[in-house]
Amino acid sequence: MEGEAQVFVKIEDYKDVLDVLDLIKGKVEQAKKTLSNINQIKREEDSELDSWNSTLDELEQKVDDIGDFLSEPERLR
Repeated sequence: MEGEAQVFVKIEDYKDVLDVLDLIKGKVEQAKKTLSNINQIKREEDSELDSWNSTLDELEQKVDDIGDFLSEPERLR
C-alpha cells in the first residue's frame, strides 16, 4: 500500500455505510425473489396458452373435417 493515501472514516459513518449495504443486499434479494415469482407465473401462463392453442387447433381440425364431410354429397347417401 505504499504510495496510497489513507482514508479515515468515523465509526458512526462506517456503521451507517454497512447498514446501507445490508439494506441494499436485502432489496437485491427481494428483487431476485420477485423476478423468480414473475418467471414462474410466465411459465404457467405460457403453458396455459399452449393448451388453449392446442384446443383451438383440435377444434379447427374438427370443423374442417365436418366441412369436408358435408361438402362431399356422395358421403351423405
